[in-house]
Amino acid sequence: MELEKFKKLHARFFGKELPEEVTASEEYEAYVDAIHEDEACYNWATAEKLKANGFDYENYCCLMLADKVYQSLDEDGDIKYDDPDVIINKWDEGLYGIPVHDGSATMVVINYCPWCGTKLSR
Repeated sequence: MELEKFKKLHARFFGKELPEEVTASEEYEAYVDAIHEDEACYNWATAEKLKANGFDYENYCCLMLADKVYQSLDEDGDIKYDDPDVIINKWDEGLYGIPVHDGSATMVVINYCPWCGTKLSR
Protein backbone atom coordinates (compact mmCIF):
# COMPACT_ATOMS: atom_id res chain seq x y z
CA MET A 1 0.00 0.00 0.00
CA GLU A 2 1.26 3.48 -0.76
CA LEU A 3 2.23 5.35 2.39
CA GLU A 4 0.07 8.38 1.58
CA LYS A 5 -3.02 6.17 1.21
CA PHE A 6 -2.11 4.43 4.46
CA LYS A 7 -1.84 7.78 6.28
CA LYS A 8 -5.37 8.71 5.17
CA LEU A 9 -6.75 5.37 6.31
CA HIS A 10 -4.84 5.68 9.58
CA ALA A 11 -6.51 9.04 10.22
CA ARG A 12 -9.90 7.41 9.62
CA PHE A 13 -9.40 4.24 11.62
CA PHE A 14 -6.74 4.60 14.33
CA GLY A 15 -7.83 5.11 17.93
CA LYS A 16 -11.54 5.09 17.15
CA GLU A 17 -14.36 2.82 18.14
CA LEU A 18 -15.37 1.40 14.77
CA PRO A 19 -18.62 -0.36 13.91
CA GLU A 20 -18.45 -3.95 12.68
CA GLU A 21 -19.37 -3.01 9.12
CA VAL A 22 -16.22 -0.85 9.00
CA THR A 23 -13.91 -3.46 10.56
CA ALA A 24 -15.27 -6.06 8.14
CA SER A 25 -14.63 -3.87 5.09
CA GLU A 26 -11.92 -4.58 2.53
CA GLU A 27 -10.51 -1.10 3.10
CA TYR A 28 -10.05 -1.70 6.83
CA GLU A 29 -8.53 -5.13 6.18
CA ALA A 30 -6.06 -3.57 3.73
CA TYR A 31 -5.16 -0.98 6.40
CA VAL A 32 -4.52 -3.67 9.03
CA ASP A 33 -2.54 -5.77 6.54
CA ALA A 34 -0.38 -2.74 5.71
CA ILE A 35 0.54 -2.25 9.38
CA HIS A 36 1.59 -5.89 9.66
CA GLU A 37 3.16 -6.43 6.25
CA ASP A 38 4.46 -3.09 4.94
CA GLU A 39 7.56 -1.86 6.76
CA ALA A 40 7.08 1.79 5.71
CA CYS A 41 3.50 1.83 7.00
CA TYR A 42 4.45 0.08 10.25
CA ASN A 43 7.39 2.43 10.84
CA TRP A 44 5.34 5.55 10.16
CA ALA A 45 2.41 4.45 12.38
CA THR A 46 4.74 3.37 15.20
CA ALA A 47 6.75 6.60 15.08
CA GLU A 48 3.52 8.63 15.15
CA LYS A 49 2.25 6.69 18.18
CA LEU A 50 5.52 7.09 20.08
CA LYS A 51 5.78 10.82 19.23
CA ALA A 52 2.18 11.39 20.33
CA ASN A 53 3.01 9.79 23.69
CA GLY A 54 6.23 11.76 24.16
CA PHE A 55 8.47 8.69 23.93
CA ASP A 56 12.01 9.36 22.65
CA TYR A 57 12.19 6.55 20.10
CA GLU A 58 15.10 8.00 18.14
CA ASN A 59 17.65 6.72 20.67
CA TYR A 60 16.80 3.10 19.85
CA CYS A 61 18.32 0.95 17.12
CA CYS A 62 14.93 0.23 15.55
CA LEU A 63 11.30 1.18 15.96
CA MET A 64 10.29 -2.34 16.99
CA LEU A 65 12.63 -2.24 19.99
CA ALA A 66 11.48 1.28 20.89
CA ASP A 67 7.83 0.22 20.66
CA LYS A 68 8.33 -2.88 22.81
CA VAL A 69 10.23 -0.87 25.45
CA TYR A 70 7.45 1.74 25.39
CA GLN A 71 4.85 -1.01 25.88
CA SER A 72 6.80 -2.27 28.91
CA LEU A 73 6.25 0.98 30.82
CA ASP A 74 3.30 2.05 32.95
CA GLU A 75 1.73 5.52 33.00
CA ASP A 76 4.50 6.78 35.29
CA GLY A 77 7.30 5.45 33.06
CA ASP A 78 8.13 2.57 35.40
CA ILE A 79 8.69 -1.00 34.21
CA LYS A 80 5.58 -3.21 34.41
CA TYR A 81 7.14 -6.27 36.05
CA ASP A 82 3.85 -8.07 36.60
CA ASP A 83 2.49 -7.80 33.04
CA PRO A 84 2.81 -11.07 31.08
CA ASP A 85 2.46 -9.16 27.78
CA VAL A 86 5.77 -7.36 28.34
CA ILE A 87 8.48 -8.98 26.20
CA ILE A 88 11.46 -6.68 26.78
CA ASN A 89 12.58 -4.17 29.39
CA LYS A 90 15.22 -1.47 29.52
CA TRP A 91 16.72 -0.33 32.81
CA ASP A 92 18.09 3.13 33.57
CA GLU A 93 21.60 1.66 33.47
CA GLY A 94 21.09 0.93 29.75
CA LEU A 95 20.69 -2.83 30.14
CA TYR A 96 18.02 -4.63 28.14
CA GLY A 97 16.37 -7.83 29.20
CA ILE A 98 13.68 -10.33 28.42
CA PRO A 99 11.47 -10.93 31.47
CA VAL A 100 11.02 -14.43 32.84
CA HIS A 101 7.34 -14.53 33.71
CA ASP A 102 7.60 -16.70 36.81
CA GLY A 103 6.17 -14.27 39.35
CA SER A 104 9.51 -12.63 40.13
CA ALA A 105 11.45 -9.76 38.57
CA THR A 106 13.90 -12.12 36.86
CA MET A 107 15.24 -11.01 33.48
CA VAL A 108 17.56 -12.52 30.90
CA VAL A 109 19.96 -9.73 29.95
CA ILE A 110 20.46 -9.41 26.19
CA ASN A 111 23.25 -7.73 24.26
CA TYR A 112 21.71 -7.63 20.77
CA CYS A 113 18.36 -6.38 19.52
CA PRO A 114 16.05 -9.34 18.86
CA TRP A 115 14.53 -7.54 15.85
CA CYS A 116 17.38 -5.91 13.96
CA GLY A 117 20.46 -7.59 15.43
CA THR A 118 22.22 -4.37 16.46
CA LYS A 119 24.56 -4.60 19.45
CA LEU A 120 22.82 -2.82 22.31
CA SER A 121 24.98 -0.17 23.93
CA ARG A 122 24.99 0.53 27.65
